[in-house]
Amino acid sequence: MSRIDATFAKCKAAQKTAFITFIPCGYKTKEDTVPILLACQAGGADIIEVGVPYSDPGADGPVIQKAHQNGVDQGITFKDVLATVAEARAHGLTIPVVLMGYYNNFMQYGLDIVCQDAKQAGADGFIIVDLPPEEAKDMSSLCKTHGINFIPLVAPTTSEERMPFIQSVGSGFVYVVSLNGVTGSRTSLPVDVSSFVERVRRHISLPLALGFGLSTKEHVQAAGKLAEGAVIGSKICKVIDEAPASERAAKVQEFCLSITS
Repeated sequence: MSRIDATFAKCKAAQKTAFITFIPCGYKTKEDTVPILLACQAGGADIIEVGVPYSDPGADGPVIQKAHQNGVDQGITFKDVLATVAEARAHGLTIPVVLMGYYNNFMQYGLDIVCQDAKQAGADGFIIVDLPPEEAKDMSSLCKTHGINFIPLVAPTTSEERMPFIQSVGSGFVYVVSLNGVTGSRTSLPVDVSSFVERVRRHISLPLALGFGLSTKEHVQAAGKLAEGAVIGSKICKVIDEAPASERAAKVQEFCLSITS
């Protein structure tokens, strides 16, 4: 059983929604990331997605695009992201870490070595935002070989015919994109999200984590009625933005506690 599987099993036993945070590596500075990852854990996060900076993050809204650009401007590479995860592990990070990026990130690093190096650094899973499930077989089996969960995405535009592909390549959980459009905080969940999740459940038996647009405890509670997990990303970037430089990790921990307590 992978660390991600164990986390969802533990949350299910405790009848709680897995709280998943998204942190772009290097936001706002390289030095901020490890303390912020540890702050997420201290604030009760169950899983952390670490964003790999990319120059053209098409699925992301303005807040996370800015965070990607910030990482690119600092010259943060995939290798740096792995080093950051390894450092966080050395400082006591025990919860699962999922690397979230675009196919180019993984390809440039080298598909033949990315799984073993990520595993060695302490990563548990990959989310490759722009890799369609039909083209993910090789990547999925590489991940399987090295004990990494390959976490696919399903969106409202995904046809039911494609969903069995998603089930066949995926492991750990499936990232459910709650709306058409880009990432970013919204005031409420889309009204038709429950019928969309029902459609997904007909074909996919893996745990589901709902993301895109979530920003409050109420959103997480609403998501938890539909899915096993809930992801908050853009809102955490805003928390980092608004915090004084010396208090970024403390403010992230405070925000996470406002969701989990």
